[in-house]
Amino acid sequence: MISTSLENRILSIIFDRSDKKNAITNEMYLAAEKAILDAGKNSEVRVVLFKGEGGNFTSGNDLVDFLKNPPAGDEPPVLKFLLALARCPKPVVAGVTGLAVGIGTTMLAHCDYVVAASDARFKLPFVDLGVWPEGGSSLLFPNLMGHSQAAELLMLADVFGSEKADKVGLLNAVVASEEVLPAALKVATKLANKAPNALAKTKALIKQTYLAELETRMTQEIHGFAELLNGPEAKEALGAFMEKRAPDFSKF
Repeated sequence: MISTSLENRILSIIFDRSDKKNAITNEMYLAAEKAILDAGKNSEVRVVLFKGEGGNFTSGNDLVDFLKNPPAGDEPPVLKFLLALARCPKPVVAGVTGLAVGIGTTMLAHCDYVVAASDARFKLPFVDLGVWPEGGSSLLFPNLMGHSQAAELLMLADVFGSEKADKVGLLNAVVASEEVLPAALKVATKLANKAPNALAKTKALIKQTYLAELETRMTQEIHGFAELLNGPEAKEALGAFMEKRAPDFSKF
């Protein structure tokens, strides 16, 4: 589930499904989208803060839910969430502990300030699942970190740590695990006390040159993701995942 709390003009949006390492369902995407859209219209909210319950940020898509309810239509739930996040007019801060898998990593490129634990673990497993990236990462990552680093993260799909995530520009600060939320809250509080209109206009100006292209790319990614999800490579990869074996792509 998604839980929210508003305190001192900071809206916390919490991935609150710790028994599943905060794996995200379609219902959760829609709830998070609503929370972001409501925050954008609520003058009492100055900053949005994302965090995860139970020691993890999020382990990404809930694969069982995702296979039962794959992306469909012009704007499936995952795309609604991503578009809301990309368009959010207010500062977005994230505090990352534990696992940040798939969208748990790609969404960080849409945040304005990210604090991560020194022992946090990141992974972009899309190719290993027989699909391609989402979240606008195919556009944002090369622009942020260069082709070779983006290719390493998106094509090799290895687990990487906070040192690497910081080096490639996904993070603003790396602290001890117990210091992540206090550090993220400190930044969010600092932003919440600044001139809100000036902040919103500054954020809009920063994103002005690429937001339209980003929205187009995110839509392309999700629709292509859905097509690949129905393909033979994804079926082999996901079948292997469920059967706890290595996938065999030698026949493709």
